[in-house]
Amino acid sequence: MNEQQPTQRILIADDEPLYLRTTGQLLRKAGYECECVSDGETALARLRSGQFDLILSDLNMPGNLKLELLQQGRAQFPHIPLIVITGVPSLPTAIESVRLGIADYLLKPVKYEDLLASVRRVLARPKPISTEPAAVRADVDALSAKFPQIIGRSEAMLEVLEIIDRVAQTDSNILITGESGTGKEIIAQAIHQHSRRRDQNFQVIDCTAIPESLFESVVFGHARGSFTGAVSDQEGLLSRSDRGTAFFDELGELPMSSQVKLLRAVQEQAFTPVGKSTLHHVDTRYVCATNRNLQEEVNAGRFRQDLFYRLGVIHMELPALRDRGDDVRLLADAFLKSMQQGNVRITGFSDEVMDCFRRYEWPGNIRELRNVIERTVALSSEATVQLSDLPKPMREANQEPSQPVSVLAEISREEALDNADHCYLTALLAKHGGNVARAARQAGLSRQGMHKLLTKHGIHAAEFRD
Repeated sequence: MNEQQPTQRILIADDEPLYLRTTGQLLRKAGYECECVSDGETALARLRSGQFDLILSDLNMPGNLKLELLQQGRAQFPHIPLIVITGVPSLPTAIESVRLGIADYLLKPVKYEDLLASVRRVLARPKPISTEPAAVRADVDALSAKFPQIIGRSEAMLEVLEIIDRVAQTDSNILITGESGTGKEIIAQAIHQHSRRRDQNFQVIDCTAIPESLFESVVFGHARGSFTGAVSDQEGLLSRSDRGTAFFDELGELPMSSQVKLLRAVQEQAFTPVGKSTLHHVDTRYVCATNRNLQEEVNAGRFRQDLFYRLGVIHMELPALRDRGDDVRLLADAFLKSMQQGNVRITGFSDEVMDCFRRYEWPGNIRELRNVIERTVALSSEATVQLSDLPKPMREANQEPSQPVSVLAEISREEALDNADHCYLTALLAKHGGNVARAARQAGLSRQGMHKLLTKHGIHAAEFRD
């Protein structure tokens, strides 16, 4: 029985909305998975964050006009074949296209049959032995293979893997921050598993589950008779992490009184169990996680600065799922496979579902994605998960808002696009508190590209900072 081949993915870039929509629909009907973008900068950003088998592009688009997209695309992604389609034929452009090694050069209007034949012909060609620079491919593959429990090949996640690879063998304390559901405990486990402490305990200490009055007893242990109900000596959680790793989850929720007690244990690598007088020494590495901004908590007087510096020697911030590009597909496929449990009734996701996944904000991040996949596996009646199988709030969140047609009809297309860009950029900066790097990452732009757009629209990032 032949193994089912993965659907081939095509990135379509064109600034004509009707052509873009029609071409995408026709190629999807032919069995391809398509993603459509309307400008060159977005095309390059999607190529950096996703994996594609073919690029289908017009050359005359906003963002990277004429040959710039062609030249940058071939330089950065020489392993992905490119079909150029243009309504403005030019001999210099054609010559440069041939020189750069494009797969085909078509003139608009192009018949659908001719376009499909070109796509099939190009995708049928054998790929070169090295489909991307060998050193880059080897580094990425080796890094991913080293951390199989961490799913993701986006630039943001590869940076996280590189940090883990560098710091795991040290004994430095690590603070992991990020939104709820981004996988902080999995990252902490990976750090422990690749450290010299891997054969000892990885002790999880959930700060939200320990009452303030019982913190010392639970974390440091207690002696028999030290308080009502203490009928025997009890070892504390920190003792179990001796020569191993103590993972303090939700560190930002720890009350100030508990922070003081933890600080001494971290500083001295020692503590005194409740009801005892002898100091108990441990050799523990501290890895902590929180979805709060601890620097802001320190500034507000809710978190001790000395404890913050002790535990945050190395700081790792995990990206939100919405900032991880095509990782959402890799995660969805992995979750689907793990939940099938021998039942292969559901084999994949429709293109509409994947488009929805990419556009959705994922406020609950990876945890929410897993929940959605589990729900669809239980409820879907078809072999392929359909848009109707997704939760209603998720479908509604992805519906494009109705446009004020009467207003838009009174302005030029260029003005309408400028207004949309301005609204988008201000919303991004407001969300990220004026942090240009984070805003650029979510938009799929370089920091330089984001600064260029902000300057064009007269937007000052400093105005969005606290």
